[in-house]
Amino acid sequence: MPPRRVSRACRAALGAALLGTAAVALAPSAVADPRPQSVQLRLAGDEPSLGRADAPLTVVEFTDYQCPYCRRFQIETFPQLKRHYIDTGRVRYIVRDLPLPFHASAQPAAEAAHCAGEQGQFWPMHAALLVRAADLSSSGFERDARRLNLDLKRFDACLASHRYAAVITRNLEEADALGLSGTPSFIIGTAANGVLTGERVAGALPYEEFAALLRGRLGGG
Repeated sequence: MPPRRVSRACRAALGAALLGTAAVALAPSAVADPRPQSVQLRLAGDEPSLGRADAPLTVVEFTDYQCPYCRRFQIETFPQLKRHYIDTGRVRYIVRDLPLPFHASAQPAAEAAHCAGEQGQFWPMHAALLVRAADLSSSGFERDARRLNLDLKRFDACLASHRYAAVITRNLEEADALGLSGTPSFIIGTAANGVLTGERVAGALPYEEFAALLRGRLGGG
């Protein structure tokens, strides 16, 4: 695998983990940032997304497939978020990669999700990688690919080529530029002319807290 740049944010998270201080807050965070600040993020037309392209709100999640808090958000919060906001046309939801450097399986898992996306199965693979007992080994990826009826030769060739390493590195650099230091982290806001303007939110928030943020931006809807 080609070497990957370790961002300033990821170095900070790794240092905290090694020191044993504030590791939960700086790495896989469970606590929301109390100081929302407006940020801007350029969107790509070909990245994995759910919901209407013209939804009044856009949410970008930066995730790490080995992060227990990302798994908790996926299991406990995301299903209700999808049902009440994405499926109803009020939110467009995008996922980007933020594999933290002390999670050795996070980048290979991100590559597996992108490779499944080549065959139209990004979101099912994304969900499979975030279940509580997910096997983030090469054999685990292969089992998930079989369950999703992927063309295994094509999937394996994609993994072997590491063709999405540059995409993942770009996502890491964007997260660093936004000051995102843990996972899951979110940008919630409005999109216009391919640019998302919104606020940073950190942590695996319970559904009601996350929905309250969305309602506030939707004018209480």
